[in-house]
Amino acid sequence: MMNTIASRTRRSFVLLLLWQLSVAALLARPSDESTLAVHGDLPINERCIKLLNEAERMLAYDPTTALGHAHAGVMLAETSGSIELEHRALRVQGSVERCIGMYAEYLQTTMQALRAAQLMGDPIALALDLEDLSHAYMINQRSDKAVEEARNALAMVLPTQDGAAVERAQLFLMATLERAGRPDEAMAIGHTALERSKSGQTDPDRARISLAMARILVGKGRNNDANPLLARAERVLMAEGTDTERIDLLLVRASSHIAMGAQKEAATLLDNAEALLLRMENHEQRESLLELRYRIALANKQWEQALHALRRWKDRNDSLHHAQVGMKMAGLQVLYQLERKEQDNEELRTQNAHHAETIADQRVNNQYLLGALAVVLVLALGLVLAVRYNLRMMARLKLKNAVVRRLHDEIHNTNLELQRQNLRLAETLISEEEKEMMIKEIHHRVKNNLQVVDSLLSIQGGQHPDEDVRKLFKDAQGRIRSMAMVHEHIFRAGGSLEGSMRKHLEQLSRSILAAYGMHDRVSVSVESIEPEFTVDTLLPFTLVVNELLTNAVKYAFQDREQGHIQVVLRTAGNGYELLFSDDGIGLGETHYLRERSFGLELVKVLAQQLNGQVRLLKGSGTTFSLAFEPDRRPMRLAS
Repeated sequence: MMNTIASRTRRSFVLLLLWQLSVAALLARPSDESTLAVHGDLPINERCIKLLNEAERMLAYDPTTALGHAHAGVMLAETSGSIELEHRALRVQGSVERCIGMYAEYLQTTMQALRAAQLMGDPIALALDLEDLSHAYMINQRSDKAVEEARNALAMVLPTQDGAAVERAQLFLMATLERAGRPDEAMAIGHTALERSKSGQTDPDRARISLAMARILVGKGRNNDANPLLARAERVLMAEGTDTERIDLLLVRASSHIAMGAQKEAATLLDNAEALLLRMENHEQRESLLELRYRIALANKQWEQALHALRRWKDRNDSLHHAQVGMKMAGLQVLYQLERKEQDNEELRTQNAHHAETIADQRVNNQYLLGALAVVLVLALGLVLAVRYNLRMMARLKLKNAVVRRLHDEIHNTNLELQRQNLRLAETLISEEEKEMMIKEIHHRVKNNLQVVDSLLSIQGGQHPDEDVRKLFKDAQGRIRSMAMVHEHIFRAGGSLEGSMRKHLEQLSRSILAAYGMHDRVSVSVESIEPEFTVDTLLPFTLVVNELLTNAVKYAFQDREQGHIQVVLRTAGNGYELLFSDDGIGLGETHYLRERSFGLELVKVLAQQLNGQVRLLKGSGTTFSLAFEPDRRPMRLAS
């Protein structure tokens, strides 16, 4: 009987030891190329560098895999204790996240890299990270923060007296101000940079600044002021600049020629730019080239070519948007898989530690058993007592093993339930993100379709011989563009209508002035609160402002060289009040009541839809007041 007990004990010990070795071998087995890199024999720093190099190499053709390598590289860099290595890993991860459209994660990673650069104390690295942070704010629709960080980047490199870094920071700040809709500030930065460049900067530096200023002037319609700057930039950049700078120069010159009516010269410049784009691929420059092709076709009244160019432009935007959404979903899936793999590894390590404790307990029990057997061999008198003791110990051991197995099964079932809950939570989060992206996609497509309708009306109206009919087409185009701007406003704001009403009204004013060729004669000032309008309120409100602006531009400034329009949106009681005034020739109350145009009738109908009333106020010029309460009761539909 004693031999049988010892044999069973040794067998159970051997089985437990073999099970532990098999689990350890399974954990140490490499599953893919990244696992080999992480579990190799190289030091942590070298493994991290290899992963980062691999992520940078794969970014161009497999960004999702590159994201996995960059994520593993950041974890290794944090373990290594090297702040420089951690800073590089965070910059690589940020580049991958920006490439695949994970803009929120890109903003967070850029902030972490900036904190690492602050610990390093390198002003050049701090400036680069501030520029990345500014870019992250811009693509996340935070233009005010983007401008602030771009200014901080310039302030960081100015004390270093590094000419190349200062020039790059100045150009980046000008581009950021231009994208934020603040061209006058960008021009001021450009003039300051040119004054500073008289002592120290090279001709290419001045040429790049001149090109940036010329782009801003062309965008404002000041082509005559932009031509000297373009000529200065062309002399240098066409000989010493990069392909990207040459393409930018050709596109700006083509835009200037189109505005001045030189369509043939503009087409030649676009052909040269397209030849350069064959050697490289830049999505923004390709999109600008398609837009200019469309403008040339419209100017030449080549309606079929204009429609074809517009379709190519729209298809390219849609394809780029779909590709970016796909890469973002794939990136989120990669991060989710990485987190699940890390959780699985942690569970396996916990189970291994638990089994190791069980084996240690078993070894202690076996030592006690062997001691008892030795005592039995020495003391024959205690044979019966020893046998009974061993039998009791075996019974307790079986009971303990049964308890351990039961606890193990309960823990296993609990872990399975937690995994299922995590999976359901992840699917819910992904579904919410898909809904948000679908809503943005709907607004984006509605805006594109309205632009197509606008182009079709422009083509149809341009072919009609009757001037009055063409004016009606042009008024209809203005209303359609206003509705398209509402959807563009919602799409750019990411589904939120807060914090951008003033910019929305300023953009609407610029569009109407440019459509009627009054941008250099009439100025518009906007003062606005930031109301929480719904889409059902924002659309009729925008149409009201569009009709009032169009009516003022068409009739208020006849036989006048200059004019001014003021738009004010403010709170009034439980609702809001819109004040629209101009210093034009004026519109008498009798004439207003007797000879109302279709536009003013439409304003009255839209005011009723907003639960409000429009009034003509007395005074110099023309002043309209619209008091409305959009949330007072359900709005009436326009008849």
